Amino acid sequence: MTVSAQVCPHCGAPLTIVSGHCSFCRTPLTVSVEPGSPPPAPPPPPWPVGDANGSFVMTVDDVFSIKGRGTVVTGRIAAGTVRVGDRLVIAGPSGTHQTECAAIESFRKQLDAASAGDNVGLMLKNIDKTHVAAGDQLRLAP
Repeated sequence: MTVSAQVCPHCGAPLTIVSGHCSFCRTPLTVSVEPGSPPPAPPPPPWPVGDANGSFVMTVDDVFSIKGRGTVVTGRIAAGTVRVGDRLVIAGPSGTHQTECAAIESFRKQLDAASAGDNVGLMLKNIDKTHVAAGDQLRLAP
């Protein structure tokens, strides 16, 4: 981020111009308090989550390996619903991997299903901890 100080040509008051980039989409941002400057650009549209039919999407916050049980991912469900037994796809920088939801837990309670807005832990079948990382997205398999 760059910050520069200038003086108003009309009254001599100090002005600050700030510029930088959005940490999410890397769009250049500039804010100026100088009189007569153009207004800041409108924010970009929100990042798409789910599709028109509301299918399940969850971004992974953390990954755990439980000895004798499997791999558990935690996060907040952004859209849709997931049920025990649903086939899922993990998409991330390391590629895509197919898996199945073996169990769902929220606040130490076993659930059969969870939907948008729920903070959950999902136990995944046949997936190694090295195949999933924080920031990856889980979606229903087609």
